[in-house]
Amino acid sequence: MDKTYRDILKWGDKREQKIDDATLKVIKEIFSLSDETIANKHLFGDTEVKLEKKISLSEKQINDLKELAGDENILTDDFSRANFSYGKYYSDLLFLRKGIIPTPPDVVIAPKSHNDVIKLLTYCNHNKIPIIPVGGQSSVTRGVETPQGGIALDLTKHLNQVLDVNEINMTANVQAGMFGPAFEEHLNKLGYSCGHFPQSFEYSTVGGWVAARGAGQASTGYGKIDDMIVALKVVTPAGVIENKEYPANAEAWDTYPLFVGSEGTLGVITEVIMKIRNFRPENTKYASFVFKSFEAATSAMRAIMQSGFGTPHLFRISDPEETDIAFKTKGFEEKFSNKVLKALGYLPGKRCLMFVSVEGDASYTKFVKKKIKKTAKKNTGFYIGSGPTKNWLEQRYSSAYMREPLMDIGIMTDTIETAVTWENLLSLHASVRAYVKKREKIVLMSHISHVYTNGANLYFTFLSPMEKGNEEDDYKQFHKGLVDTIHSNNGSLSHHHGIGRVMAPRMKGAVSEEVIKAMQAVKNHFDPNGIMNPGGMLGLG
Repeated sequence: MDKTYRDILKWGDKREQKIDDATLKVIKEIFSLSDETIANKHLFGDTEVKLEKKISLSEKQINDLKELAGDENILTDDFSRANFSYGKYYSDLLFLRKGIIPTPPDVVIAPKSHNDVIKLLTYCNHNKIPIIPVGGQSSVTRGVETPQGGIALDLTKHLNQVLDVNEINMTANVQAGMFGPAFEEHLNKLGYSCGHFPQSFEYSTVGGWVAARGAGQASTGYGKIDDMIVALKVVTPAGVIENKEYPANAEAWDTYPLFVGSEGTLGVITEVIMKIRNFRPENTKYASFVFKSFEAATSAMRAIMQSGFGTPHLFRISDPEETDIAFKTKGFEEKFSNKVLKALGYLPGKRCLMFVSVEGDASYTKFVKKKIKKTAKKNTGFYIGSGPTKNWLEQRYSSAYMREPLMDIGIMTDTIETAVTWENLLSLHASVRAYVKKREKIVLMSHISHVYTNGANLYFTFLSPMEKGNEEDDYKQFHKGLVDTIHSNNGSLSHHHGIGRVMAPRMKGAVSEEVIKAMQAVKNHFDPNGIMNPGGMLGLG
């Protein structure tokens, strides 16, 4: 059977995901969708992959690359090139559904080793061939596109092993192309955890976490990936950067943070030495609460983070609309317990859910949970047990699989996130809701999911019927206004998704001119010929 564009656009292991009946019922009601609309798939993407863009590298260059990496590690067929053309940005998926791939890579190469990466970068630098490091392709910022062709460097085929676990230092040396579940399974068998669980966890890699400067769902307790790195090994066109495994030092400035969030623009991360954590799930305490308002829930969250008694690991608030959608899709509205909540003043359209987990020593987790319950109660938090949090954790990755079936029925769905201080959080949330609700027939679900003493991450998910025939421009215009609203209300361009090519044009307004110059100077040193992930990344030339 011929391979289609849908084989590329589907998330993860290409499994299909059906919209469950309860969720579909809610969506049909909100957007007034008919059974006919549901049945007639929109832009299904089931045509055979055929590329118009031919390989631009010469036959000699292809043969040279085969000598360097091995015949079996180089792919030049249309499907492989198409498969490495995009990430998971909304427009990427629209283009795939329409069979539009104007600038695929010329070849896909899977290096066998760190030394292979050195050879390939040396060759590409000499011949000025673009090279784009690729892991799980989960970028939602156009971070792995190949606008100038060149080489898509697949780090997942061979560079996917744990090289060492140092139980004395509590560190693990892992290759950049290892996927999250394989890394975590390896550590769990030894009694440890990586502590990093982004929603893309099942299909993202350690190197991608570092390159995009990501955050996991337990980041409130363990920190972002920035806080988990001890040392890196990176191959750049200018040479190899390898840091020593010190717990801390004062040897001028550290160089490895330059590559955290560099998104493939400076070099190829091949190895990461990460901190590891004790894996003691039997000690984990869970708690779930309902609050009377988003303001009350946020106040409780801030008080907990600033208290000094300890911090939860998972810490999440759903705003009223996200809470109402959750209650509807889980059938909670018809239950007697919902009547009880209403009678107590926890009303639809105002109430908010909070999910909490605390990890560590048994006495610590018990103590922190007790303190959290006490603080939540002072802020209208009604304790509803551990079940809702445990249930949420069981499906925490699955919502990402809903995107394709939603797009199949003509629903535009995407996410955007930002970091904001406590003093600006509520006004930013209100401003975003005001902007989004100007559009007819739209759902906006918001949550706080990564929390700090001075602020938090606000994460927005929106669903709205596509403007059929004008899907791309409709999305761009709406998305631009959304980013403008966030930025004008003191939100960052990104908390953990990264910048990529989507946010790159806004970098000059987000940071000072001197910062841009400094970034460009670093880029010019490590990548003098501009071969590393070129084409507008991070606002760099």
